Amino acid sequence: MNAIAIQDESFFEMTLKATVIYDDFDFATRAAALLERVAVRVQEAIKWDVKPWRLDMLKQSSLAGAAVAEAADADLMIFALSRTPSPPAELTVWLEDWGAHRRIEDSAVMVLSPEERAAATPLWHELKQFAARHGLSFLSSYDVRENGDSMQFVHQVWQRRQPAATVGSVAHSLRPPRPPRHWGINE
Repeated sequence: MNAIAIQDESFFEMTLKATVIYDDFDFATRAAALLERVAVRVQEAIKWDVKPWRLDMLKQSSLAGAAVAEAADADLMIFALSRTPSPPAELTVWLEDWGAHRRIEDSAVMVLSPEERAAATPLWHELKQFAARHGLSFLSSYDVRENGDSMQFVHQVWQRRQPAATVGSVAHSLRPPRPPRHWGINE
């Protein structure tokens, strides 16, 4: 029996980059799972490249510098800080460094919190103010659960990253796929 893999050339998969600053590994993995669910809900061909960084690693300047370099091209900066109600000094310094070195102009900041009243914490307020100062979109746990802001953000990023379609590629994608040859016994 012969097996033929049919590759659809019109299928385009986008990889978006997210950096997760976390203080609890289990909460960080829930954040990564949340990104996958958002990508599925958007119904686009999206994959996430998630780079996690533990909050206490930002205390060492060499590791903080490596985290800034890796996060410079992140589409989404996620703060999954379940045990940190207020921003430590190293996070504030790191944020400003990342803000100065980021290469994605329209990236977003997302704050995930295990509690419903996350908006009452000093950390939430500090990150929201940081996003406003730097002209970044701000998303929180509420946005992901209750409304379409996160899906809208992901969809907008996906659309901006689509390659410009040429006339030939548009015509090619509108053509129905040819049936595979040599599958029937009478061919």
